[in-house]
Amino acid sequence: MRTFVAMGLCIWLPAVLVTTATGSSPTTTTSTSTTSTEPGTTTTTLSTSETTTTTTPLSASLPWPFPESAALAIPSLSVSAASPNQPRVPIASLTKLMTTWVVLQQLPVSFNQPGPCTVVTAQNVAFFHENLSIQESTAKIALGEKLCEGTLLRGLLVHSSGDYAQLLVQLTGMSTNTFVRKMNADALALGLTNTHYADFTGISPSDLSTARDVTTLTVDLMTNEPVIDSIAKLTKVHLPVAGWLGTYTPLLGSDGVVGLKSGYTLAAGGCVAMAINVTIGGIVVPTYEVVLSQQGDNALDVAADHAITLMKALRTSMKLVATPTGRMVQWVGSASVVTPTTTTTSTTTTSTTTTTIP
Repeated sequence: MRTFVAMGLCIWLPAVLVTTATGSSPTTTTSTSTTSTEPGTTTTTLSTSETTTTTTPLSASLPWPFPESAALAIPSLSVSAASPNQPRVPIASLTKLMTTWVVLQQLPVSFNQPGPCTVVTAQNVAFFHENLSIQESTAKIALGEKLCEGTLLRGLLVHSSGDYAQLLVQLTGMSTNTFVRKMNADALALGLTNTHYADFTGISPSDLSTARDVTTLTVDLMTNEPVIDSIAKLTKVHLPVAGWLGTYTPLLGSDGVVGLKSGYTLAAGGCVAMAINVTIGGIVVPTYEVVLSQQGDNALDVAADHAITLMKALRTSMKLVATPTGRMVQWVGSASVVTPTTTTTSTTTTSTTTTTIP
């Protein structure tokens, strides 16, 4: 669970997708297959005597938002796509995804564990008030209060609390500068070559990334860190001093949305990294959609609506197929808007896992 995912240079997200396909929920394997792809045609060998060929149209296009700054992934189907325009832009509180990643690499914790604890200092309280003054999301804290990692992660991810981010950094024992350097080093290790972090909250306009890079990190967190998958589903969280606080992630709990993070600043606009489950014939297919740089009074809602539109477009390109050994979900969409990868796949008869055939 601690290993970094090595990234390819010619095809983005290949190692993430292959790792996810083999590291998802346990499945009952009844046969294996090797997939090879040529432009427009996907040929999947199900056994030594059975071959299925699907021809996909090259003219289809995904409904990318304007301005174009979006990306998506379906790890279990080993497919991914990004809008043609991938500007390097401010990402607001999506920065906290990397804050979370670094903390969990240093201090692994499960959903039911409190993890190590820290005590709120005068410096932490001052940071809380500073965040309030600039309208950064916060959770009220008290001098001398004891807060543990599990609670801090909930406050960070559900309510995007900037002061909780500082307490998580404090928990690692790193200085702020050392922690931010670690964020950037881990970004490079994960293949996020167009990402740079200036702080651990995202309030700085110098926290920069692309939708493609954010999608990579989102998939890594949701598939390699089970605690994140559990926390991401929470629509509200109870914190010791602050009490009940709700999520800022639009549509969480509806339309299949099961997480993960949103962010907004004037420089970044509305940004969302959304995990959205698609159910096809009882088989749940996790999808991930990232939309950046949306503007307007309801910028977060606009970004979320674009993510839902992308998910619905993906849904039309997935099909439930029957095999002699069970059922599986197959990608039947255009090869021009996704990047299939070559991987070993398996069929399953369970209704909670997804078979991966690009």
